[in-house]
Amino acid sequence: MEGPIITCISIGVYAHALTRGNKYIVKKEDGDKYRIIGNHGKAVWISKAHFIEGNIEVPYLERWKFDDDPKEFDLVEVTLTFSDGSERWSLVTTPQKLVNNFKKRNGNTRI
Repeated sequence: MEGPIITCISIGVYAHALTRGNKYIVKKEDGDKYRIIGNHGKAVWISKAHFIEGNIEVPYLERWKFDDDPKEFDLVEVTLTFSDGSERWSLVTTPQKLVNNFKKRNGNTRI
């Protein structure tokens, strides 16, 4: 009988054995660890913290785009689009442009 399926959400130091998003069959379970057959074909004990229970699709970054022109703005908004259709937004900058931004605000550190 096959064990439950778990999905990798983090590879940590196990790049030789895990791939984020891959599904693995639990061979044994002991406290906070699962015993699985890793990508390298060997049985390994790995912390449960690296997995989520079930056959879950883990979103991955599909594309990103600058929403502002990096030459014109000190803080540039970037849209990140994931494989499940969700989007996230982030501000990016360089150390010098961050200093410039603070100078424009007369030392006010609020962004």
